[in-house]
Amino acid sequence: SDVDYNIVIQVTDNIKKKAFDEKISQSVARKDYIIKLIHDELVDILGGKAAPKRIKQNKINIIMMVGIQGSGKTTTVGKLARYYKNRGFKVGVVCSDTWRPGAYDQLAQLLEPLQVQLSGDPTGKEKNALKLAKKGVKHFINEKVDLIIVDTAGRHKEEKELMDEVKKMERIIKPNETILVLDGTLGQQAKKQAEAFATATHVGSVIITKLDGTAKGGGAISAVSATDAPIKFIGVGEKVDALDEFEPTPFVGSLLGIPDIKGLIDKIKEAELEPDKDMAKRFMKGKFTLEDLYHQLKAIKKMGKFQQIIKMLGGQNIPSEFKDMAEQNLENWEIVLNSMTQYEKENPKVIKRNRITRIAHGSGKQYSEIREMLKQYDQMKKMVKKIGQGGRRRRGGGPGMPPGMGPGGMDFGSLFGNM
Repeated sequence: SDVDYNIVIQVTDNIKKKAFDEKISQSVARKDYIIKLIHDELVDILGGKAAPKRIKQNKINIIMMVGIQGSGKTTTVGKLARYYKNRGFKVGVVCSDTWRPGAYDQLAQLLEPLQVQLSGDPTGKEKNALKLAKKGVKHFINEKVDLIIVDTAGRHKEEKELMDEVKKMERIIKPNETILVLDGTLGQQAKKQAEAFATATHVGSVIITKLDGTAKGGGAISAVSATDAPIKFIGVGEKVDALDEFEPTPFVGSLLGIPDIKGLIDKIKEAELEPDKDMAKRFMKGKFTLEDLYHQLKAIKKMGKFQQIIKMLGGQNIPSEFKDMAEQNLENWEIVLNSMTQYEKENPKVIKRNRITRIAHGSGKQYSEIREMLKQYDQMKKMVKKIGQGGRRRRGGGPGMPPGMGPGGMDFGSLFGNM
């Protein structure tokens, strides 16, 4: 809801096209593949990788900080000063905010514990922001400071006078980089604000603040789209050390509510193999043997342990008893199928009393357990046959695949019941 509507449409259209055009590995569940497509689209919008490092040591670097009032810009200046000082830079900060009372004092309080120099007017009498910026930059150049951070007054896109001021300031101090600071709770308004700053200045990168609360930061996608500038850092708290380098994949995982999306994407990449076309054709004809079931179980195992997959998808609230049962049932199926001959797996009808007894003995299971599992298999086979017949009757286009089956894998919900 906090992402610009046009971007949502663009992402949706791209995902639809890829979902229909690209081949999906049989080893990958359809839901997981769609998540990967969404991930890839959002990461692409966000620049595909972390912002380039334009600040170099052993030379004079000037950063100009811009943003609307209340975005956390001044606090972010203190965080940046700490970040770069800890990496060996000699840092100086210029306060050019002549509009907000207490702006200089706030910076002084932030910078004093860091032992970072501050230039500005502590009396608040100087009202010419351009003069303060020019004077401060010149002072720090003379002091051989290699990173000068210029804090500007917070301004709104409708405040033409302040927007003109920041244009002039950029021309005067000639920053290596102009950084736009945006509030992570801003939502869809982020795009309009970002567009206004991108028109007034040459925004080189973006910092998203206030991502420590309930805000997911969807407006960040709109901001990056509007400025064509990558996100450099994210603010994750009020403290001066609460600044993280931006990494697209974990950020997108947060937006999608998937804690370990990187783990999920890696698993999908590992499992990307050519789908078994012969098996898909058999499914469409309503044919489903225990051998097919065996291969589907192998495909699931390539994605990792069932509990790990649930965790990647953010399923922490699923009762542990269910996850344990699902994991155990998958293992039981594999043990039982490994105790069958190839002929039995390809021709399940031959599995009668004597064979069930032998399979139970070989797998360490009870006779009743094997019978119950075979009943579950029969139910699945009927479902495949029913949907396969429906697909053949459907006019126009190729036959559809059962939900959760085919390229994306079988729906194993029926296997997670009591055995």
